[in-house]
Amino acid sequence: MSAVLAAALVVALAGCSDDAKPATAVACDEVSGPMIDIPTRTDQEPRLRLPQPQGWERTTKLDSETIRFALRNEGLAEEGFTPNAVVTLQKVGSDLGKPQQILDAQNQQLVTKLKVKDLKSTPAQVCGSQAQSTTYTAPAMGKIPARNATSLAVVYQAGDVNYVSTLTVQTIKADNPTYVTDSTTILKGFQILPPK
Repeated sequence: MSAVLAAALVVALAGCSDDAKPATAVACDEVSGPMIDIPTRTDQEPRLRLPQPQGWERTTKLDSETIRFALRNEGLAEEGFTPNAVVTLQKVGSDLGKPQQILDAQNQQLVTKLKVKDLKSTPAQVCGSQAQSTTYTAPAMGKIPARNATSLAVVYQAGDVNYVSTLTVQTIKADNPTYVTDSTTILKGFQILPPK
């Protein structure tokens, strides 16, 4: 399952460290507020960091090999859906092509497997790595209503191995001012860094 698809399927999601500066020459976008270091599983994996705006709390309900971290904000819940931010990480072989081909394949899976609508993508960069920001409408699933999502997919290259990380934020009330501010901070401040 692709990282974007795994993040997109997280529809009913239920130690901060500010002082460590990334040990890298690559500039990452800075945001104000606390940053969370997402635990890695191996010494080869890139390090992932995520802003944690006020009111957004860690949930471990759907943690897995692919889904590495999730936050949710109960205070913004509407119609039984709690806005959330989900981070995935997957290792992919270099045989999948160049970074843009990998990013395009992620979006293709969203369309074919999740049946998303109104998909729009723009090129991006995260800490010097090629990325793509994609907005879409995810269809209703059971009791979960249709929702607006933004997914930031990043390809981190480490020799002949690529890692794909996605950060997906989603809500059913995309015009809520607090959600707009918080989700923008989370997406802008997401970091992918070399292993220590």
